[in-house]
Amino acid sequence: MPRAIDLDALESANMKILDINNPPTKSIPYEKFPKMVYLHPRDKAKEHLHKTVNSPAELEAAQEQGWKLNPHIPVQPVQDLSEHFEAEPVKRGPGRPKADAA
Repeated sequence: MPRAIDLDALESANMKILDINNPPTKSIPYEKFPKMVYLHPRDKAKEHLHKTVNSPAELEAAQEQGWKLNPHIPVQPVQDLSEHFEAEPVKRGPGRPKADAA
């Protein structure tokens, strides 16, 4: 469960010494909303759009418009490095053994 600094304990008269490496904390309760939703691009190399919904009704309306709950991870395009190197990769069909150097 996530934790946050307990400001009430910091400001209380009972606090005489503050350990900076271990401040007083309290648990943060789980809440369903606000929640992030994502709009995925057609071009998978681009970033997605995101927005926050604050209620189940807003979430349902966003999902009807195409917004998703899971984020999009951009895919980097494959770089062509052939202009920087002389050697061509060996192209062999699937299941063929490597050629013997004998």
